Amino acid sequence: MTRPAGRMSAIGKGMPVLRASLPFVFAFFWAASYAAAKIGLADITPYAFVALRLAIAAAAAIVLVIVLRRPWGPAAQRWPHLLVGGALVHGLALATAHKALITVAATPTALVHAFHPVLTAALSVVLLHERFAWWQWIGVALGLTGVVLGVPHDADYSVMTLLGLSLFGLSGGTLYLRRFASDVPPFAATAVQLIGGALLATVMMLALETPHARVTAPLVGAMTWNILFMSVLGMAIYNAMLDRDGAGKAAAGFFLVPGASALIAWLLLDEHLPWLTLVGLAAATVGVVLVWWKPRAA
Repeated sequence: MTRPAGRMSAIGKGMPVLRASLPFVFAFFWAASYAAAKIGLADITPYAFVALRLAIAAAAAIVLVIVLRRPWGPAAQRWPHLLVGGALVHGLALATAHKALITVAATPTALVHAFHPVLTAALSVVLLHERFAWWQWIGVALGLTGVVLGVPHDADYSVMTLLGLSLFGLSGGTLYLRRFASDVPPFAATAVQLIGGALLATVMMLALETPHARVTAPLVGAMTWNILFMSVLGMAIYNAMLDRDGAGKAAAGFFLVPGASALIAWLLLDEHLPWLTLVGLAAATVGVVLVWWKPRAA
């Protein structure tokens, strides 16, 4: 039985719109996760928050792979590399960022993370021998300038160290995974990476804090958002963009994160940013765009 032509036409017209909206949806999920974490941290210690979040997200990701019938083969061969990369990208990056969020506003933390695709692309030139155009180097300079302007200059040295470690986890883990596990299907790769992140966060929780939590509605809501809409659905959208459109278009979601984070933090947390941070947000956004922009061949 064939479908009506009008229905098929409507579906065909709708698909490009849906695909074009994915970077915006991903950016919203990512940006809102900072405000959600800030809310949740009022009732739970930071490393416990991340360990619990990643453990539940890993279980959900495994179920998602099984339900979608995605292949496990390459992941089974590369699992040690996926665990290490996941420990960096998910465990170290999130644990240190959540620790910093206790004393730092959500937007500057998001701004540091927004520099991740810029730093990763620049380091890939040195470590993976990729090539950069002149405008991409300008983007790197603008991105770095934006972070320098946007981070809180009165923050404690330990907080700046935490933010630096978080950025290292994101960029270092991404480069490690690109070098040793780039051929693993993204959905299976994410599931194993989340396990690695959960293991490291659990070790940090046991070694570096006395974990405690109060089960409150804000904590449940924050945990639910960051597990379902960021770690599971958000990463599924990102992986879908990687599968269909490649890394360049998938990274477009990062262009929107700093500004979206500022808006969400203003609405939910009443964060008011100094003008220097706003300038930093604008510079970082332009920097990410320039680094990932590739002109179409004539």
